Amino acid sequence: MRTVVAVYDYPDAVKAFVSAGLWGRLRDFGECTSIGYANAEEGLVAGFVFHNYEPEYGSIELSGFSTRRDWATRDVVANIFGGYPFKQLGCRLLIGRHSEHNTRVRRIWKALGAEEVLIPQLRSDDESEAVAILKRDVFLKSRFMRGRNG
Repeated sequence: MRTVVAVYDYPDAVKAFVSAGLWGRLRDFGECTSIGYANAEEGLVAGFVFHNYEPEYGSIELSGFSTRRDWATRDVVANIFGGYPFKQLGCRLLIGRHSEHNTRVRRIWKALGAEEVLIPQLRSDDESEAVAILKRDVFLKSRFMRGRNG
């Protein structure tokens, strides 16, 4: 396994990596924060963009993309899904939007404790949008946060 480390210093590269991976083109996330994970051999292997932050509602949206899975340790998952949005920003909801056909990502969000709502035809005439809603109290009680200060 190659060593994967967190990358905070290159937000534009992380946004471009996530955009290209999700949509095949550069997409403007607006005001956002990002974190990437990289190794010396391949560069970025995973990236996450926190956007659509609504402090008055206590919510933020998360978009992410990865080319491999070995970066996803329990500590990393706890930081991405809990540390920044819930502990640092104080949000009560973390939101993810993805295709109904992306069963892998839908499984991940469900494993984290997220609820899911399908919005028919939001992506196209034959593709719904799956909106995952992860509540702070649910995530902080999850197996990913065991042994950590909630």
